[in-house]
Amino acid sequence: MAVKKSAAPKTAAPKKPKATVKKAAPKKAAPKAAAVKKAAPKAAAVKKAAPKKAAPKKAAPKLTDAQVTLLSEVGSKGEAGLLSTKANARSLTALQAKKLVKKGKKHEGQFFYHITKLGTKSATPKAPASEPSSAS
Repeated sequence: MAVKKSAAPKTAAPKKPKATVKKAAPKKAAPKAAAVKKAAPKAAAVKKAAPKKAAPKKAAPKLTDAQVTLLSEVGSKGEAGLLSTKANARSLTALQAKKLVKKGKKHEGQFFYHITKLGTKSATPKAPASEPSSAS
């Protein structure tokens, strides 16, 4: 790009001759400058995209013991899913807000809940953390 920028001052030098030459030179220089300007934003956009991918990962959501138990229960049901009841409806709604479970089909006024990939990741780290403390 530095080479192209240095080319722009060279077009300014021919402007010193008579007015007829000035009219011809800017017309030729303008498309080149426009092409350079159009190419530069594309290159800048590509460069900006790379740092966005390197963003730090979000921490796992904090869950209560009851939520962890319910989440593992939903995971153990597999594709069938866990049918919500009045007792666990609030906990399932909280887990859904954290995107750990998702709603499935409705059955007699209640919904089936299924575990998500994020829910699977959140449910598994809790169990290994308790195993080393009991082994100590």
